Order: sequence, then C-alpha cells, then structure tokens
Amino acid sequence: MAVTMASIRAHAARIFFMHLGSFVAVILFFVVFGHYGNSEKGLRPALLTALIVDSGYIALAYRHGEQKHFDVGIWIMFAVGTFAVYLGLEPVSSLYLVYSPAILFSALCLTAIVPVILGREPFTEYFARRQVPAWQLKTREFYSINRVMSIYWTLIFFTAAILCAYSPRDLHFTALFPNLVVFVLGVPAAFWLPPVYLSLFPAGLPESIEPLIMSMPMAFRADAARDARARIQFQVSGAEPGAYWLRINDGKCESFEGITEAPDLTVNTPGEVWVRIAHGQLDGTKALADGLYQVQGDSAILGKMKEWFSAG
Repeated sequence: MAVTMASIRAHAARIFFMHLGSFVAVILFFVVFGHYGNSEKGLRPALLTALIVDSGYIALAYRHGEQKHFDVGIWIMFAVGTFAVYLGLEPVSSLYLVYSPAILFSALCLTAIVPVILGREPFTEYFARRQVPAWQLKTREFYSINRVMSIYWTLIFFTAAILCAYSPRDLHFTALFPNLVVFVLGVPAAFWLPPVYLSLFPAGLPESIEPLIMSMPMAFRADAARDARARIQFQVSGAEPGAYWLRINDGKCESFEGITEAPDLTVNTPGEVWVRIAHGQLDGTKALADGLYQVQGDSAILGKMKEWFSAG
C-alpha cells in the first residue's frame, strides 16, 4: 500500500508541475482582480498576490527539477505589472488594467517563439521528455518536431491574444474563444502533428545504437515476416553499452530494453559496428566473418532480418 500511495503521489505531483504550476498564480490573479470588479483598486493586490504565489511555485519547481519555460514567462509578466503599478508607470499599468488576458497570451506567445529564434530548447521539450520513450530523445526528429510544435503553439497563443485584445471587456473574447482555440486546436496537435510531420519528412536512420534498435519496429515489414516468431537479443558494447531485444510475433514487432529469457538469436556487437551495418557502411556478412560482432542461436534469423526490416 505504501508503494502504491507513493506512486499515486508521484503521479499527482507530475500532473501538477506539468499542467498546473504557474497557472495557479494566473487563476489567483483573475480571481482577486475580478473580486474588485476588474478595477484599478484591485490591480495592485491581484498582481502582487500572483507574483508572490508564482515566485513560491518557481522555487518549489526548481527544487524538484520541474521548472519550465512557462514559469519564467508568466513570472516576468507578473513582475513587470507589479513594478509598473508600484512605481506609478501609468501607461504600463493601464495596459494590465484593460488587457490582462491579452497580455497573458502574449507572454505565452513570446515564451513559445523566443527560444526557437535564439536556437535554444523549445518549451515543448519539457513536456515531450516526460511523455515519450527515452530513446526518442536521441533522434534528430525529436528536436525538429519540437521546433515545429513550438511554432504552431506560437500561432495558437498569438490568435488567442488577438481575440482578447479585440474585445477586452467581453468574456466571449477574453475567456471562451481563446480557450477554445487552445483546447480544440492546440492540445490535440500533440497527437496529429508529429505523424503529419513524419509523413512529410520521413525519419532517417538514427546515428546512435539505442534509438536505432528501439526504432526497428517502425521499419518492420509485416508482409515479409508473415507468421514468423522470434526473440532477438542485442548485447551492445562500446561507447554506449546496453541490452535491448525485439519480439516478433503474429506480424508485429516490439522493442524493449533489458534482457529476454530464452532468445532465439543473440547478437553481441559494439554499437558502432551495428550502426555502420544499418547505414550500409559495413557489410554485415563480412563483419561477422571478420569477428567484428558475434551471434549465438538460430543464425537463419540473422539472414531473415534483411527481409523483415526495411533499410530506411
């Protein structure tokens, strides 16, 4: 029971840091601001409360290694507003008084696009690293897709900001329509955008051994394998040692980390050798004869692998 509760708490914490976080401060800002009728009197306590709460959250997130781009962008937004109000910078504070929702979405828009412009890590990588298999982080496509995703989200946030600015006193334009854009057009993009990107720009062979082996199911040819059944173990040595295995059964191929019981074929190879073979830089048969890698078990499976997996 203790392990189960710990797992539940860890999962809840992950959801909190990923999907709530600084938005708690955003909600508090609008609650306090709304309590005062969105008036000038309520702007100061709303901004100060949000800044204090967001600062506390950022400290907590940093302690747990969960700080993200949005936290910085939202904190800067509240900090600028708070200092403007307390320093009497009326042009700035007037913008917050009337256009707070538009400023929020503008801050999110800048948070999405500025790292891409500067060649830094896109904000989407924080979320992707916590939701995709670790081996995918080592592929070139991971970074390309995240840059495209960040640009797409920039357009989403920009559209939401324009809607808010168009009618800053109308809840339809400051709450309903912008959030529909975010949740209807934005959130589902995580499911459809990567496949569309890969259909337009097919992934090349990975340059390192772990993603190369773990992505082999994507190159699996079910029509060639037919009713084949096999467990193929890879024992990798060299600069990136590791153990991986494939299960081929009923026209499907799955990849796993670790060691399987009773493999039909075991391939002992330096990672660099298998990468060169996969890229066509080294002949697999000659490399085996030269002792660059070794196999145990059903060697016929090794011969069949050229049929079961496409080259690219």
